[in-house]
Amino acid sequence: MDTASDRSASDHPEDLPDGDLTRAEQDRGSVHDTTANDDAGGRPDSAESSHDPRLSELLAGSARGDQPSFATFYEATSDVVYGLALLMHEEPEGAQASMLAVYHQLWDQADERAQDLRLQSQASELLTDEHAAEEHRPDDAYRPTEYELVLEWLVPLAHRIFVERFREGLATPIRLAVVPADEGGGIAGLPEEIIEDISVLSDSQSQALALSYLAGDTHQQVGAAVGAAVPAVKSRLRDGMTRMHTRRTTREAELDPILRAAVTKKDVERSGAVNRNFTEDIGADVEHGLLVELAEVYALDAIDNRERAVLDEAALTADEATARAWDTRVLSARRTLAEIFTAYPVVPPGQLLEEVLYNLSDQEVGMGMVESISSHTEVAPKREPVVKRWMIVSGLAVVVLAAVLLIWGLTIGQDVQATADGDPEARVVDGIELAEGGTARAVISEAENVGYVDFSEVGELEGDTTYQLWLMPRDDAQPSSLGNFTAAELEEEIVTLRNIESNRALQITVEQIRGEERPMGETVGEIEMRERVTDGPQYGGSADQEEED
Repeated sequence: MDTASDRSASDHPEDLPDGDLTRAEQDRGSVHDTTANDDAGGRPDSAESSHDPRLSELLAGSARGDQPSFATFYEATSDVVYGLALLMHEEPEGAQASMLAVYHQLWDQADERAQDLRLQSQASELLTDEHAAEEHRPDDAYRPTEYELVLEWLVPLAHRIFVERFREGLATPIRLAVVPADEGGGIAGLPEEIIEDISVLSDSQSQALALSYLAGDTHQQVGAAVGAAVPAVKSRLRDGMTRMHTRRTTREAELDPILRAAVTKKDVERSGAVNRNFTEDIGADVEHGLLVELAEVYALDAIDNRERAVLDEAALTADEATARAWDTRVLSARRTLAEIFTAYPVVPPGQLLEEVLYNLSDQEVGMGMVESISSHTEVAPKREPVVKRWMIVSGLAVVVLAAVLLIWGLTIGQDVQATADGDPEARVVDGIELAEGGTARAVISEAENVGYVDFSEVGELEGDTTYQLWLMPRDDAQPSSLGNFTAAELEEEIVTLRNIESNRALQITVEQIRGEERPMGETVGEIEMRERVTDGPQYGGSADQEEED
């Protein structure tokens, strides 16, 4: 199999010996030296490097146009960026070109990037301290070193640049192939380095996560590749990251309070289930209060630029509790991804630094940035703007955000229930009986292509079984799950329906396992999307079949 090591222009560092220091045990704030201490995986020795300049100070120097500082920053971080590039690109040449694009952007936008790093590092440290204090163990909690704080900022930036180059056709992503379930499931073509790390995932989760993070696909593209509904893909990405977090908890000697706050026992138990509220559209998910549930999809870059703008704005305007939960979940996902996908740094070919320096713009960069940006020496600003701003790595113009929100409000921000009720020709179906007890009332607006269902007095189910709702398509496509509900949840929930013209019915089944990807249990109710012309009750079949008859 074509692996990152096979595609590398240089060998991987020696395997880390037993007992090797973790990054959490290294000196805080020392420059990562890729040429020294090979017996420790190229990681710095705290005693020897304690007086080296901090990475943040080197980036501040770059913002003032200091090329030696920039070259040192490159030397300290390029092995991680290049190692990730090799994992994601089909050819070494493409990996090298994409890595150069990262460092060219760092130079050209050094002032802005330096401020991003400062804000993100402050927010990361603040969140870590707050969650550790809530656990009443502030002194012994794990806290990232400055080197790790830089990676928390640099790795997501590099990943997004790689993904954008894939989507623009400027680079070729790693070639991955979805393996059908009847042939063993999972995904073929994964780099050998990460196979063990993602072995904790289910086949469907590994497919979704690899296609999104390594190959740069959006969640819609992942759905098309694996033949799954978009809401199911969002759930797989979220729950796959939850399972990846569990791998971290087995490796860290000092458990990360960010990880503990982001991933609860309920999250782990839920992993593998389909969230009942995810829809086909990111904007609709946000409207339904699911911003925090989309944190992992955001961290994986499994969204397009429009969707990113919607999520960024939602995070900026969210209430304090929601914003804090969002930041924690995104940060936790990024820490886990950085640990797994940058665990095999590769020193890039020597001529790449020369090419970076040769191609640097002659323009003066970041001359306004004259203060040190070290988050360890500068007083942190007020929490609210810091925590909410650091996720926006590149910044978004206010005008662009306003335009995006206007379009969003006009196109997808509609109130489905009000829209359906406002259609004078909407079809209202009362007294739909469920086999397990209870009734449903449906309002279907074919003109507006939306509808909703309201359940009442739903019968209780035995054991761990739940009701699962499905949109049954008119063609041979796979049903789309709207999620699992207890009887109480189904009574409380107004189930909204969009794009009804593409589906023939809403089906309600009783499932033994949460998160089934196709109906497996007994059907206890079905609501047709189009009205049948009949003189009496009919059971089974589709509206399309009735028309053919």
